[in-house]
Amino acid sequence: MINYDEKEYEEATAFTGEYTKLLKGGYVCKILDSKVEKSRNGNEMLVLHIDIDEGEFKDYFSKQYESRVKTSSADKIAKYPNSAILRTVLSGDNWINRFKGIITSIEKSNQGFNWTECRKDESKLIGLKVGAIFSEEEYENMDGTIGVSVKLYQLRSTEAIKNQDYRIPERKKLPAKGDAFEDFVNSVTSEDKDDLPF
Repeated sequence: MINYDEKEYEEATAFTGEYTKLLKGGYVCKILDSKVEKSRNGNEMLVLHIDIDEGEFKDYFSKQYESRVKTSSADKIAKYPNSAILRTVLSGDNWINRFKGIITSIEKSNQGFNWTECRKDESKLIGLKVGAIFSEEEYENMDGTIGVSVKLYQLRSTEAIKNQDYRIPERKKLPAKGDAFEDFVNSVTSEDKDDLPF
């Protein structure tokens, strides 16, 4: 006879091996979190957590996160999937142009929303809709084979997504092994490394 706590069994997440892979493309999304954080080298950056808000993949990343929370422990705290986080450094060449592009896409997606009236308060972005393009990116598995993940590439207006007025970039390939590959691995942030299988 197998003994276990029935309440714990009812609340447990079943690991069945079933997994629906997100397809590259454009999606209507919602901003779940918005904050300004410091990058590893001390620069301020806007960090947006988004999730798909319509269609077959609705709540795709929130479900992943909830699953991580259920299986997390005191020494490994669950993190929101890196594939749906946009980090924009708020300094350097042309940063204001990139930032304005993000804000413009959000304004176009939410009638009546005006960033200027928010007095630069990034928390006002939480709950707003935005369009997002997800593209493919290669990574190396532990056994040396090449895998492909789908990650947030760029924000657009929801109208552009619905009208299919966007371009999905070519798959981002890993550099050939050697110095360039090592440079790529070393350039990945610690947050990214949590989601990479190497």
